[in-house]
Amino acid sequence: MAARQRRAAGRAPAAGDRMNARPTRRRVVVTGALGGIGAAVTARLLADGAHVVAVDRPDVVRRHGASTDAAVHHLGVDLRDADAPAEIARHCQHVLGGLDGLVNNAGIEARATLADHEDARWDAVLDVNLRAPFRLTRELADLLSAGTAPAVVNVCSIAVTGFAGQIAYDASKGGLQTLTRSLAVELGPRGVRANAVCPGFIDTPMLDEAGLRPVAERVARNLPLPRLGRPADVAGAISWLLGEDAGYVTGQSVFIDGGMNRP
Repeated sequence: MAARQRRAAGRAPAAGDRMNARPTRRRVVVTGALGGIGAAVTARLLADGAHVVAVDRPDVVRRHGASTDAAVHHLGVDLRDADAPAEIARHCQHVLGGLDGLVNNAGIEARATLADHEDARWDAVLDVNLRAPFRLTRELADLLSAGTAPAVVNVCSIAVTGFAGQIAYDASKGGLQTLTRSLAVELGPRGVRANAVCPGFIDTPMLDEAGLRPVAERVARNLPLPRLGRPADVAGAISWLLGEDAGYVTGQSVFIDGGMNRP
């Protein structure tokens, strides 16, 4: 009996055990971490007690400067670069000693109709919104599978339902949603969960940059919850999906849109 107990004590935890284990201080990578939804996610995770590698474009990181909070580490990389995923992985190993969560949040939008959408614009949107999350998740999968209750959250959009005038953005977010389901199936046996959030009209600078604020405010007035979403609304959902309370949730898309989509 004692020998069996000693063998059990030395046994590596099974995938299900690691999914439900209580982490002491989660280690999370967030991309697009210094503005809009990403900044709210970073702030929420820090409030939750996590250590965060906050990834953003080099020019954005330079503008923000070094963090004064020892729990957050700014890393400036261009996610379109071929060596960006490996650089992020090295940083996680060096600074965090491992990884428990990944939030693929970085994204860009380019508004154009089908007839006006040039190949270069299509490629630019797909590179950031779909190829970059795929490549980064692929690079970090081994680190995540060795982590505690590991999870991936991909930030998609209500655009997965399709809108006029933003065909590349919609396609990229729809692809990311399907990638999330495939990751859930492939990484689940390794103890890694994968889910998506699909924000609606969230009150961030992107609304103004894309010229969508008037439309967003008009739509919001007719929602079951008649207001624009807040970045903190999305951050709260991501915090939950990364945490142990969502330990049996994977392959799902959570719509954070005030009730716009009611399947």
